[in-house]
Amino acid sequence: MNSTRKLFVLCGIIISFCLMTSTASYAQAANKAKPVNPNVEIASPEYSKLAAEALTYLTSLDIDKWVSLMSDDVEFNFPDGDESTRTKLTGKKAVDDWWNNWKKTSGVKSMTFEKHVEIPVNSKEANPSTGLSGVSVICYYSNNMDINGTPVRIRMNFTAHFNKDKKIDRYFTYYDRTKIVKAMGANILEKKN
Repeated sequence: MNSTRKLFVLCGIIISFCLMTSTASYAQAANKAKPVNPNVEIASPEYSKLAAEALTYLTSLDIDKWVSLMSDDVEFNFPDGDESTRTKLTGKKAVDDWWNNWKKTSGVKSMTFEKHVEIPVNSKEANPSTGLSGVSVICYYSNNMDINGTPVRIRMNFTAHFNKDKKIDRYFTYYDRTKIVKAMGANILEKKN
């Protein structure tokens, strides 16, 4: 056997040994793996559809249909702070009034709901961040906005929590507002003294 052929055979044996060892190690680790948090499980895909439907209405600027999917005691949390400092709208009427006013005064001509991924989760115990148990849907999507003729493209994370009647009773939003504020020429969430 020539030296090149011997080298190929030796490399083949080494690669085979590495694959067998890593596969066996992975299988052993997989058998021993335990859930990081056994109090959280995947929820019904029905909730993903409801969350996507809601964001489709919002990004179509159909505020009335969007709000119709919410409970009377809904809370909408903007991404301008932490749990205790962020701007919050409380109650269906407050959400409806704020967003319909925003639609009229913000300069936003259009928005999109694209490349979205919804992850429905059921928390068996109260989430330490929100204090809520039950079903939430984490939705990550691209939003292409036309604000005063300026195109603004951002990735957004809206998490919707559902009550037992399958109505949204909380929204937690997470996204970088910098491009929106710049295109609007104002920070509409800034508190005036």
